[in-house]
Formats: sequence, structure tokens, C-alpha cells
Amino acid sequence: MGFWVFTLTWVGLLLLLCPVAVLAEKLDENDPVVTTTYGRLRGIKKELNNEILGPVIQFLGVPYATPPTGERRFQPPEMPASWSDIHNATHFAPVCPQSIVEGRLPDVMLPVWFTNSIDVVSTYVQDQSEDCLYLNIYVPTEDGDQEVRVSILTEYILRLIRKYG
Repeated sequence: MGFWVFTLTWVGLLLLLCPVAVLAEKLDENDPVVTTTYGRLRGIKKELNNEILGPVIQFLGVPYATPPTGERRFQPPEMPASWSDIHNATHFAPVCPQSIVEGRLPDVMLPVWFTNSIDVVSTYVQDQSEDCLYLNIYVPTEDGDQEVRVSILTEYILRLIRKYG
């Protein structure tokens, strides 16, 4: 189980750092909607409690693969289906199943620097599901009009997942 948590953690980090679709539009801060190759996403602007970092636009729970449920369970991920409506990407999607003991994650599975915040982290892993192949994308914002370009190489990531499991 620890191997899968480690693997999924690194895959998640890789997905966040890699350049699902190309998003390139002028973002309306009040109603940030972008177009991807799969459909349109509505995000939400979030102020950060930080003097250095400015606000970000969050696109939460963005599907990057077809849910691995039913007959797809334990199969390689498949590209997600496109959608015609605007997908509400303003809430976190369920996380992949985690081993939680008495409401806490086992400290042995996490790096030492991470265990200081374990109580905070454990609140985010309460909503678990095997349908958990989603991204949380954070786009920095600045004052004035700007063009935002975020690219995530879904096909490349899916190939890595298929190859290395």
C-alpha cells in the first residue's frame, strides 16, 4: 500500500509540474472559464494568506482519465471523454483510497517534513473513491489583462502510467 501512495504522490506532483489540454484565454477574474481539448472548465479565484504570493485561479477536480471503476478497475488509464457543458472545477474531487488509522494517516508512509501537518492533511483524504483520477490546477494571477497558458501533457503522462503502472 505504501508503494502505491508513494507512486500516486509522485504522479500527482509530476502532473502538476508537467506542461490535460492547452488552456489559453483571457481569464475573467469573476468567472474564470477556460477551454480545453475536452471541454470548458469553470474555476474559482482564491486569495492566498500570504504577503508575497498573489491570488491564484483554481481549477479543481479536472478529469485526466476515464474513471477506473467497474470493468476498468486495474486497467491502464484511458483518455477522458469530452463534455459539452461547462465543467464546474471549483471543488476538490475524491482522493484515491488511502490507509487511514483512527482518522490519521500512518506517519511511516510520509516524509518527516510532512508529518508536522498530518492533521491538516488527513482532513483532505476523508472523501475517498476509486474514481480519483483528477488534477487540481493552480494558475497565478496578476493585475490587469493577461493571457494564461497552462499545458499538461495528458497523453505523455498516461503513457508513463501505462508503462510503469
